[in-house]
Amino acid sequence: MSRFNPHFPNAAQVFDAADKFKQRCLLDQQSLFLDGQTLWTAEHFQALIDNYVKQPDVGDGGFYDKLASQLATCQALDVALMAEVFWIVQLGPTNLRAPTKAKTLERIWNMKPVAPFPSASPFLAAPVLSGLGSAGPGYNQYLWMEIVFAVEAFSAFVTKPRTEREALLNDAQAFAAWLDSVPSGKGRQLYHTLCHVLFPDAFERIFSQGNKYQVARAHKIWTPALGESRPAMDTALQDLRKRLEVQHAGSVDYYELPVGTLIKQQGVHPGKVADKAAGSPNETTDPAPLSAHEPDPEYDVEAATNAKPTLRLADNLILYGPPGTGKTYEMQARMKEAFDKGEDFAFVAFHPSYAYEDFIGGLRPVAAKDGSGVAVDFQKGPFLTLCEKAHANPTQQFTLFIDEINRANVAKVFGELITLIEPSKRVIAGSKVNEAGAWVTLPVLSARFGVPDNLNIVATMNTADRSIAMMDIALRRRFRFQECPPEPKRIEPAMMGAIDLPALLQRLNDRLEFLLDRDHAIGHAVFMGITSLAELQQVLAQRVIPLLQEYFFEDMEKVRLVLTGSGKDSVFFKSRSLSPLELFPGSKQAVGTEARPTFSVGDPGTWTEAHIMGLYGAVPVVASPPPSASDFPAEGAGTQQDVG
Repeated sequence: MSRFNPHFPNAAQVFDAADKFKQRCLLDQQSLFLDGQTLWTAEHFQALIDNYVKQPDVGDGGFYDKLASQLATCQALDVALMAEVFWIVQLGPTNLRAPTKAKTLERIWNMKPVAPFPSASPFLAAPVLSGLGSAGPGYNQYLWMEIVFAVEAFSAFVTKPRTEREALLNDAQAFAAWLDSVPSGKGRQLYHTLCHVLFPDAFERIFSQGNKYQVARAHKIWTPALGESRPAMDTALQDLRKRLEVQHAGSVDYYELPVGTLIKQQGVHPGKVADKAAGSPNETTDPAPLSAHEPDPEYDVEAATNAKPTLRLADNLILYGPPGTGKTYEMQARMKEAFDKGEDFAFVAFHPSYAYEDFIGGLRPVAAKDGSGVAVDFQKGPFLTLCEKAHANPTQQFTLFIDEINRANVAKVFGELITLIEPSKRVIAGSKVNEAGAWVTLPVLSARFGVPDNLNIVATMNTADRSIAMMDIALRRRFRFQECPPEPKRIEPAMMGAIDLPALLQRLNDRLEFLLDRDHAIGHAVFMGITSLAELQQVLAQRVIPLLQEYFFEDMEKVRLVLTGSGKDSVFFKSRSLSPLELFPGSKQAVGTEARPTFSVGDPGTWTEAHIMGLYGAVPVVASPPPSASDFPAEGAGTQQDVG
């Protein structure tokens, strides 16, 4: 069962307290700490909504100092309710140790005490407050948002008839679906902690959406639909658990072998680290695997709870180089890494007709809701959609992957957001409009918008299409550039018979750089995986020569020169002269008298290893015999000559 918790021995007491909380607070609407006191009612929650939810304090100061100011006009019972809300918000996570939880609850209670702090309450016992697992440092950094969600969710819950509340508390999936529908809960970790605390047999002890993604992807049950619905993800994880419990005898935990999907192989498990200040006899320094979201034994809880989220340095990266140098391969490797880590990302491919309306958002014709015709509606593009997800999930990492970024007009595609993507102009994910970072008003959005700091951008750029020097300067200064040059040594297999493929590629690229520049080159991927002469013949004829034709705008003399290093005919190229005197007799004034060469590619099937080795100087290129009259069409034919 998912209530299995091998790391925290007091889990059963935590679950027992949560069951009593459901009955006492959510059903009977009584106070958790004050016996016989009605407290969990719409009236008291309304006071918290008016003074805390609707009056966020985004100024300087610690969380608890600002909370005291927000609750200053509340009644004592309202403050007691806030303390109890804090209790359930922090019941599952272990980021705050039990003594710190108790002191913090007392601090909130004493902001306006209705009675002496009930320190002897069984709900404040150390085993109950010891927690079930870490929610990560971001849980406390965004604690004010988690409490907003808790206040709004419980306020809505207690206004329901008792029969409806009982039905929700008796149906784990129905409760999750209802909790997920609360608007302020979008991206909040409390959804995960609360579902597990209240329904430990139906929800995993995983307090991060990203970690749930990671488990689903690692066990091959991921579908895009799971990324759109937290309840659907939880149902899928329960189905997975049933299969894993059949495969592995005993209980299953994702933070412990034999499953251990979320184990982090460094650190010391906090359950095995004694409180040195107390001089515990159980103190040990033996290292044990630390799960990805177990608390750090040295975690500074006070500082973290009061700390504001700081601006993270987002990464805007462009992988640039000629065709076939592994840019897309590198980007796909980064996509796979993000996928395996449970991160969220999006992929787009730029093209010449790609526009602001496609990337950011724009008006689009859609079917009218009543089916009577067509309506014009604003459709969000992939960038705006991912930015909104990143703002809603500030503790997660997001990445936008852009293929061939320079094929579109980047300045037009990004529009006013070209300024906002700069790392120093980013805004803290999940933050409200303030002086930090850059905020703009988009044409169809009522609220001001900023690009969050937990969104990275990784793009590829083909320098054969457009060099970095020709890019918009505003774009160049907002990205860092990582070159992906041709690397002949990476070609596998390196030898095809007697042909040295790295040497061949190096010689071709040297000629290209001499005649053009280093942006126009042939990537090593073109020659990867060649195992036969027929394959190499096909690559040269169908990939290398057409690419050279594109580079030189069909100047076949230059194409021949790059491939063979010679201006003479060979088995690779044949030429003949087109004489205007023969083709256009009597039209000297119209076409002139200068003959022009024309070229044809030789039959690839006749290219031997010796011929190809000659391309990079291993052996001389064997000259082809003079062509017979049947080699070329008779019409308009001129005289055969060497063109060099």
